[in-house]
Amino acid sequence: MQLASDIGLPEASPVQGPRILRSLEEAVEGARELKADIAARCADVEAERKISDVSIADLKRGGLFGLVGSRKFGGSEVGVEALVRVTIEIAEACGSTGWVFGVLAGHSWMLNLFPAKAQEEVAALPGALMATLFRLSADVSVAEGGFILKGGSGRFCSGVDFADWIIASAPVTRKDGQVEQRFFLLPRSDIEIVDDWFTVGMRGTGSRSIKVADAFIPEHRSVLVTDMVGGLAPGAIFHNKPIYRLPFGTVTPFSIAGAPLGMARGAVKSFADSLQASLENNVSPPAGRDAMLTELSRASVIVDAAISVVISDAAKIDRVTSPEEFGELERKELPRNWCWAIQACRKAINDLYALSGGSVIYENSSFQRFWRDINSAAQHIGFTENKAMVDYGLARLGLPAQPYIIPSKKPPM
Repeated sequence: MQLASDIGLPEASPVQGPRILRSLEEAVEGARELKADIAARCADVEAERKISDVSIADLKRGGLFGLVGSRKFGGSEVGVEALVRVTIEIAEACGSTGWVFGVLAGHSWMLNLFPAKAQEEVAALPGALMATLFRLSADVSVAEGGFILKGGSGRFCSGVDFADWIIASAPVTRKDGQVEQRFFLLPRSDIEIVDDWFTVGMRGTGSRSIKVADAFIPEHRSVLVTDMVGGLAPGAIFHNKPIYRLPFGTVTPFSIAGAPLGMARGAVKSFADSLQASLENNVSPPAGRDAMLTELSRASVIVDAAISVVISDAAKIDRVTSPEEFGELERKELPRNWCWAIQACRKAINDLYALSGGSVIYENSSFQRFWRDINSAAQHIGFTENKAMVDYGLARLGLPAQPYIIPSKKPPM
């Protein structure tokens, strides 16, 4: 096993950089201190289709981007539960800011799986941020010492405006003709941002497309997806901690799960504030009042329950002592839970919207913004509820997961 001392790094002293957080409580308190200012910028964030530079600077200064970063390379390594809780707090103030924070802070966990040399290169710029692209359409081939990428593009690169590096996945054709899926670490200088983010919701995330010109990628800036899934990634061996030996798909979705939950909580608060103002001004008749109070209560308990489920699962990840603790059934429980949680929140907020009256059709309505944001966030492929439920059901019955098959012809009647 390669040790930190083998590459000239101290065992415990972090690289000088942003503030190091010592506990979950410290992280959550730091996020709460920023909420009012983040909320005040929310309308401008949406109008400009970009997170405020000031918000990013504040989050950096508070050390919040390092929640799941390795201590060896300047992170706090506070844990996945802290990541989810902090993301919820931020997204309750501004859905777009919460989403981008979750991606930039959470996907840095993936860097921990790359070879130590790649992690050292990123750590050379204290506080460096990474955006992620899970589907880069590119022609990648093997070359001496690394890989040749001949042009490529991809959509939905959240946080790219602030990223110093991009982690992107693409298939590689080996010299024997075999194809393997890899993640690559690309410097910002290798990519071009395409300003195509014109959307109904999550406008402020600026999740624009990117293009990649021809580039050489050194071997150490690459990792096999099969190794990331199997707990055999170079970084997993280097750090030698159980959490890095878990399948990466078990951990990375927590990066984005917190944002829609925070959006839902923000929507409930916005609805409650508007309802209270209406009642104080005697705008709502008793019959309408009771219907709205009922839906408010129902939405509140659904959102609270959803948050509790996801936080509980995140805490399980933090407590893991061996990858064997997450068998097939346990691995299917996680997406079952976060998909249920987010889709349940989406439905609850949609029910509130139906009772909100005509005022919410104005774009300056904070409730409408939360409503658009959570419906947009819930469209993410990682939150596809039907597949998650089927996969869990099959695992519960001891049956292998089955791929979805779309017939080429209509079945006979």
